[in-house]
Amino acid sequence: MERYTRRRALQLGVGGLGVLAGCSTTSPGSDETTSDGLALDTLSVAGSSGSTVPVQPSNSVVLLDFFATWCAPCKPQMKHLRQIRSDFPDLHMLSVTWESERSLVADFWREYEGTWNVAMDPELRTGERYGIDRIPTLVVLDADGTEQWRHTGLVAADDVAERLRAAGASGGG
Repeated sequence: MERYTRRRALQLGVGGLGVLAGCSTTSPGSDETTSDGLALDTLSVAGSSGSTVPVQPSNSVVLLDFFATWCAPCKPQMKHLRQIRSDFPDLHMLSVTWESERSLVADFWREYEGTWNVAMDPELRTGERYGIDRIPTLVVLDADGTEQWRHTGLVAADDVAERLRAAGASGGG
């Protein structure tokens, strides 16, 4: 009986923490300088600016990449994303991980040659905002901030480029 009580108390405690964490996230209507109200600090590592960037800048087509350093398909996806960066140099690209260990993310970024901004969001604000429940997931937003496409799993650069052009991005020949 005591074992059951401890287990139940632990479950209730973890559940309560989840509720409290949800209460502390940025509300969708918050007044930040972006069209979606979110900005993240990027890592200062090759290809990433090390500054605060909006997740969805006003009047910009956006490609969001949700990934993790331990995610097997996220590694080959980097090659395709580098091709997108090359073909769409003015595109607002942002890779987001929920990991909290900066050195792991920086090492991954260097090893897989990321050439765009990467941000850590251990509070899960962006994942909650965009309803991300699996990785890797790519999301394309048009200049009005409307989601135009979403893909979970490995996807080729040509498929992403087609979706970006359909959303109004210029580039990708």
